[in-house]
Amino acid sequence: MKKLTRKEKIALQAQEPSGKLSAGKEKKLSEARNALRRVLMIFIAGMAFLVYSNTLDHKYVLDDFGVIPENNITKKGISGLPEIFSTTYRAGTNLIDNTLYRPLSKAMFALEWEMAPNTPALGHWMNVIFFVLTCVVLFSLLSLCLSGNLLIPFIASMLFAAHPIHTEVVANIKSRDEIMCLFFCLLAAIFTLLYAREAKVKYLFLSGVLFFLAFLSKESAITWLAVIPLMLYFFTPSKASQIFKSSIPLIIATVIFLMIRSKIVSAGTGVVLVEDNYLVGIKDLLVREANAVFILGVYLKQLLFPLTLISDGSFNHFKQVKLSDFSFLASLIAYLAMAMYAILRFKKKDIFSFSIIYYFVTLSLVSNVLFLIGTNYGERLLYMPSVAFCLALAVAISKILPSEFPDQESLSPGLWLSRQKIPVGIMTAIVLLYSVSTYARNKDWHDNLSLYGTDILKVPESAHMQFYYANHISSDDEVVKIKDSLTLRKTYEEALMHLEIATDILPRYADAYQRKGFIYHKLKEYDKALKSYETSISINPTFPVAQNNYANILFETQRFDEALKYFSSAFRLNPHYSHAAANIASVHGVYGEGLKQQALQDPQRKDELLAESHKNFLLAIEYFKKAIDLDPESVSSYRMLSVTYANIGDSQNAALYASKADKIQREKK
Repeated sequence: MKKLTRKEKIALQAQEPSGKLSAGKEKKLSEARNALRRVLMIFIAGMAFLVYSNTLDHKYVLDDFGVIPENNITKKGISGLPEIFSTTYRAGTNLIDNTLYRPLSKAMFALEWEMAPNTPALGHWMNVIFFVLTCVVLFSLLSLCLSGNLLIPFIASMLFAAHPIHTEVVANIKSRDEIMCLFFCLLAAIFTLLYAREAKVKYLFLSGVLFFLAFLSKESAITWLAVIPLMLYFFTPSKASQIFKSSIPLIIATVIFLMIRSKIVSAGTGVVLVEDNYLVGIKDLLVREANAVFILGVYLKQLLFPLTLISDGSFNHFKQVKLSDFSFLASLIAYLAMAMYAILRFKKKDIFSFSIIYYFVTLSLVSNVLFLIGTNYGERLLYMPSVAFCLALAVAISKILPSEFPDQESLSPGLWLSRQKIPVGIMTAIVLLYSVSTYARNKDWHDNLSLYGTDILKVPESAHMQFYYANHISSDDEVVKIKDSLTLRKTYEEALMHLEIATDILPRYADAYQRKGFIYHKLKEYDKALKSYETSISINPTFPVAQNNYANILFETQRFDEALKYFSSAFRLNPHYSHAAANIASVHGVYGEGLKQQALQDPQRKDELLAESHKNFLLAIEYFKKAIDLDPESVSSYRMLSVTYANIGDSQNAALYASKADKIQREKK
C-alpha cells in the first residue's frame, strides 16, 4: 500500500465528517485536553525549577542589600508594612532615591524577614517559585490567545523558562519586582481575554485588581495598558468598543496607582549620573539617540545569542558610537525592518507582527530613546520584552519545520509529543543549550565576590565594576574574616588599586573617592582620607555617605563644630540615615560632657553650664532615639542612649536601654 504524504493525511482528516459529538465523547475529549495541558504545565514548571535550582542556597548579592539586609524599614518586618506602602522604594537605606514606588516586592521582603531574618535562602525560594508560576501562567495565556493551540505556547514557555537572559532577575532577590510585575500582568491579560469571550463581570473586576498589583510591583506595568488591548485585537474578534470596555478596569487601576504614586514620589525624574548611564554625558542629541539605538542592538544580540552575560554595562564598558558606525547602523536597520514588518502585517493579525509590537512597547520605557533612565544597560530590563522573542521563535519553529500531524490536543500526552517530534526536538535542543548556559551563569550570582570576581574580567573598563569589587573586598563583613594585619593591609591596598582604576576611567566618580576616603581612614592615613572625601563632596554635594564619613574624621580629630555641620547635612539629605542621626547625637553628647566638666571648674556659671549641658544631653537622647527608630538593631545606639540617660541621672532608662543593647547583641550571635 502506498504511504500517504503529510498533505494527503491532512486532506483525509479534513474530509472526515465533523458532525456534532455526543455528550460522552465531548466529555472524554475535554478530559484528554485538560490532561494534556496539565502534563505540559508540569514539563514547563519542572524545567523552570530545575534551571534555577542551584540558586536556592545563594547569598544576598548586588542590589539585594539596599532593599533587604541594609534597609531599616524592611527589617522592621510586619510593623514596617505601613511605612513601606507610604514611602519610596529606596527609603530605609543611606542612599537618596525618591523616584521609585514599588511597595509590593519590598513588602514581601519584610514578611520574609519577619519569618526568617537575614535568611537569603527564603528570598531565593520565593523568586524561583514565582518564576515557575510565571512560566505556567504564560503558557495558559498563550493557549488562550491561540484558541487551544498548545504547541506554540509550550515551546514559547519552555524557551522563556530556560533563556539565560533571565539569570539576573531570578538569581537576584531584589528583582522580585520584575518577576511579580510580569506575573500579575499575565494574569490580568488572562482575565481580560476571558471577559472578552464570556462577558462575566467578575473577570473585569479581577483584571483590574491584578493589574493594580502589577503596578505595585513595578511601574513598567503601564506598558501593558497597550499590550492587553493589542492582545484583544490580535487574538479575539472584539471590536474597538468591546476592546475599550474590556480595558476600563485597566485604566482605572492605572489612574489610582498614578494618583497614589504622585503623593509619595518626589516631583521630577531624579538625577541620572554618568557613571550609571553613559548616555547622560553625550550632549549631542542625535549622537545620544544613536547610542541608545546601538544598545537596543546589543539587547537583540543578547536575546539571539546570550553568550556573554554581565551584571553591569555602565560607563565605560560600551564605547560611544558615531552616526556612521556599523554597530549603530546595523541596529537601526534591524529595528526599522522589524517595525516595517509589524506595520505591514498588522491588519492581517500576524503573530510576528504582534510579537514585534509587544517587544517595542515593553522595551520602550527602558530603551533610553524616549527619555534617560538610571542605567544604559541591564539584562533584567529584557525580562518582560523577552516574551516576544520566545513567542516569535516558537512560531518560527512551528512554521518552518511543522510537525507531521496538526496540533491535536485531544491526544494522549505521549502520542501528542511523538507527533510533534520535529518542532519539539528543535525546541529541546535549544532549551538544553539555554539551560546549560543558565545553570552555569547562576553560579556566578552566588555572592558578591563570585559575581564581581567573574564580571570584572568581562567588563574591566566598567568604572562601576571596579568600584563594586573594591567596595566588597574592603567591606566590614569581609575584612572581619582577615586575622592578620599584613593581609588586611594588602586587601585594603588591592581595593585602593581598583578604586584608582575606577577614577582613571571616570575622574568625576564621587562613590569611588568616598570609598578611597573610607579605606584611608581605616589605614589611619587621615590627610589622604580627608582629601578623598572632600573630592567626593565637591563632585556630588548631595552625597550623604561622603558627608557623614567625612564628619567622622572631623569628630575623631575633635573638630566637633565642623563635624556637626556635616552630620546634620547628611541627615537632612537623607532622613532615613540612621548612622547620621546617631552621629549627631554623639556630638551633642560630647558637648554635654564638656559643659558638665566646665561647670565643675567654674562655680560662678555652674547652673548656667549645667542647664546647657542638660539641653545637649536631651538633644543627644532625641537623636539616638531617631537612630534606633530607623535601625532597631543598632546595638551602639542603645548603649550610647543608656550612657546619655545615666549622664542626666535617669538610672531607670539607663538600665532599660543597656538591657535592650545586651539582648540585641545576644540575638545577633
